[in-house]
Amino acid sequence: MRVAILAPSRHPLCEPFAGGQERLAADMAAGLRRRGHHVQLYARAGTDSALADDLHVMPPVPELSEIASGDLNMPEPRFLSDQVAFLAVMRDVLRDRTIDVVLNQSLHQLPLALSPALDAPMLTTLHTPPFPWMEVGAWLAGDAGHFVAVSEALRRQWTTLVQAEVIHNGVDPQVFSEGFGGDDLAWVGRLTPEKGADIAVRAAAQTGRHLRLAGPLSDPEWFDGVLRPLLGGTAEYVGTLAGQELSDLYARSVVTLVTPRWDEPFCLVAAESQMCGTPVAGLARGGLPEVVQQSGGQLVTDHASPVERLAQAVEVAARMDRREVAADARRRLTTDHMLDRYEDTLTKLTAEQQG
Repeated sequence: MRVAILAPSRHPLCEPFAGGQERLAADMAAGLRRRGHHVQLYARAGTDSALADDLHVMPPVPELSEIASGDLNMPEPRFLSDQVAFLAVMRDVLRDRTIDVVLNQSLHQLPLALSPALDAPMLTTLHTPPFPWMEVGAWLAGDAGHFVAVSEALRRQWTTLVQAEVIHNGVDPQVFSEGFGGDDLAWVGRLTPEKGADIAVRAAAQTGRHLRLAGPLSDPEWFDGVLRPLLGGTAEYVGTLAGQELSDLYARSVVTLVTPRWDEPFCLVAAESQMCGTPVAGLARGGLPEVVQQSGGQLVTDHASPVERLAQAVEVAARMDRREVAADARRRLTTDHMLDRYEDTLTKLTAEQQG
C-alpha cells in the first residue's frame, strides 16, 4: 500500500520525542515502511527523514503583511500555525491520486473535515478525549470517518460521536530491553501540571527512595514555581532522555511512578517501563488500568489521598517479578502487535474503497 501518514503539527518526529504521540507516529511510519509499504510522511521540519520513503515538511506560517499582522482578530499563534500546516497538507494529499490510504495521527479538525473529499479512505487515531474542534471535524467527516481509539476507556468517551476500534499503542522491545532493576524510582513524561510529577516527588519522599525524573520542560513556569522547589534530597531532574538513555533509566529503576491528574488515554510511559521489566505504581485513571494489569504493577483507585496510597503501591510493586512484568508486556504491548492490527484495518479499508 501507499500510505500517507499525517503527523502531529506541534513537534518534529525525532529523538528525544516531545511526547508519546510523536513517538507513536514515528514508530508507525518506520514500522509500516519495514513491512514493505510506501510511506509518505507529513511532519514538521526536523523530522527524521529515515522514517519514511517521502518526507513532506509542513510549512511554517508565512510572513504576513503589516495590515494582516496588525489585525486585532489575529488568531493565537499556535492555532494559526496548526491551521497553515494542515491546510497545506490536505491541499497536497487531495492532489495526490496515488495514495491508497491515509493514516491520520494529528489532533486537528481539517483532515477529518476534508476526508469525504479524498479518493482514499482515512483512518484517524483518537489520542485524546473529545474536544470541540475535533468533535466538529468528526461530525463533518460523516460516513468517511474511520477511527481507532488507543484504549477502551477512550473509546467510551467518543461513543456519542463515532464508532471506534480499540488498538493499544505498542513499544519496541528492541529499544526498551529488559533490565535488572535497582533501588531508585523513575518518573518520565512532559513536565506539566496534568502529568503530576509533584505527586510522584511527594510519594517518593514518603518511601525514602531516590526518584529520578526525566522529560521535556513543556511548562517552564509550572516547573519553576511548583516542581523545582521540591527537588533535591530524594528527587532529581535528569533532563530529557532519548533512546538508550531512556531505556536505561527504566531498566535501572525498581518502580516507575505514573501520576496523571487527568484521564490519561493510554500512557506510553507505563508500557515502556513494563517492557524493561520495571513494574508501575500509578493512579488508575483513563486507560492506565488497561496498560498496567495485575502482572505489571500496582494502581491506586482511591485518589482522595494519592501521595500516601501511591507510596504504599510502590512497596507492593517493588516486590513483583521483573521477568513476569516484561513477559506480559511482550505478549500485549509490542509495536509488532500494534502494527499487525493497524495493517489489517488499513488493508480492509483499502479493499472496501476499491470494491
